[in-house]
Amino acid sequence: MNVPLVKTPENALAAPPALARPRLAGMDRAALAEAVVSAGELPRKAKMRASQLFHWIYFRGATSWDQMTTISKELRTKLAERYDIGRDEVVRAQHSLDGTRKWLVKLSDGALVETVYIPDDDRATLCISSQVGCTLNCRFCHTGTQPWVRNLSAAEIAGQVMIARDQMNEWPSEPEGRMITNIVLMGMGEPLYNYENVVPALHLL
Repeated sequence: MNVPLVKTPENALAAPPALARPRLAGMDRAALAEAVVSAGELPRKAKMRASQLFHWIYFRGATSWDQMTTISKELRTKLAERYDIGRDEVVRAQHSLDGTRKWLVKLSDGALVETVYIPDDDRATLCISSQVGCTLNCRFCHTGTQPWVRNLSAAEIAGQVMIARDQMNEWPSEPEGRMITNIVLMGMGEPLYNYENVVPALHLL
C-alpha cells in the first residue's frame, strides 16, 4: 500500500509540554531515586524509597500521597511540593454492548487522545495512543484525517494504561485475574515517530 508521508522536520520533533510539577507516574526506578533525593532523602536510602514509590504507583495504583503509608509523612510532604501523582482526565467514556470501552483522555495542555479496551474470549486488549493526531494519512484510519499536534510523553503513554486500570477497577496488580492482558500501540499516532518516548513507556509497562 502506498502511504503518503506528510511529516516535516519541523513538526516531527514537537515535544510534550512541561508540567508545573513533573509527574512520577512515567518515571522508572532511577528517575524515582533522583526524585526522592531532590526532596531531601539521603542518597543511601534513595534506592529503597524509589522501590517503595514504584510499588505504590505501578502495583497499587496510588493517586494520593496519603495512600503511601510505608513512606514517612515528612518525605511525602516534600515530594508533594515538587511532584504530581495524578492522572490525566477522562472527559468521555463509552461502553459497547460487546464489552468494548473507549475513553477520551484530556491531557494537561487540553489535547485529546483515545484509549480503547477490547475484550475477547481468552484475552482483553488495551489500545493506547502515542501521538496527538498523526503525520500519516492512511486511508483506513480516522486519525489520519486529523491534524498532527505533538508527541505524547512517556508518562502520558503509560498513564493511559493506568487510567484504564482505574476504570476497570484493576488495582492492585495481580497476574491472575487481570482484565487487561495485552497492550497494543494502535491508537492515535505512529509510535515509531515518537520512539524516544515510546521505548521508556514500554519498559515501564
